[in-house]
Amino acid sequence: MTIDTDIIIEPTAHPRARKFILGDDVCKGEGMMFNDPTVCEHVPLAAALLRDEGIGEVYFSGNVITMTSTRGTDWTELEPRVRRILEEGLPAHDPAMVKDAVPAQLPVGDLAVIDGILEQTIRPYIRSHGGELELLDYKPDTHRLHINYLGTCGSCSLSTTGTLEAIQEILREEFDPRIHVEIVGV
Repeated sequence: MTIDTDIIIEPTAHPRARKFILGDDVCKGEGMMFNDPTVCEHVPLAAALLRDEGIGEVYFSGNVITMTSTRGTDWTELEPRVRRILEEGLPAHDPAMVKDAVPAQLPVGDLAVIDGILEQTIRPYIRSHGGELELLDYKPDTHRLHINYLGTCGSCSLSTTGTLEAIQEILREEFDPRIHVEIVGV
């Protein structure tokens, strides 16, 4: 497979993260996050990036790979190494890689309604910052929605305050005025 290796590097709202925008898709379907090279050997490009001691997390989505550096890593030194890994690994990379052995479950019922609302409102903003929002479950009896942040949102302080409040407010206006959104895994 031929991959366009023109790479545009953009900062994100998270000071330790950068978006590497590529000419071709690196991921088909839902975004995929990795933070351990030993559990992503089925995605050699992700494993190669994570073997660099300066990279703590990679998130593949469409034609973007968002990377979060480890604490104390200087991006001026890290960017050339990452660019080299990408240029070497992209030609053999398969964008249709399989996330898990188990197919992803599509949201149903209330979770599908919530998913649709967030897809039209907050997700474009989150994705523009190199992140993603995962809906885990919704308990209608307690009005609790459990979410998880992926990509740069997982380690961003704004995700637990401003972004969380925005998600909750949108859902209170458009879905259930009593909904309470809780982050799982932060």
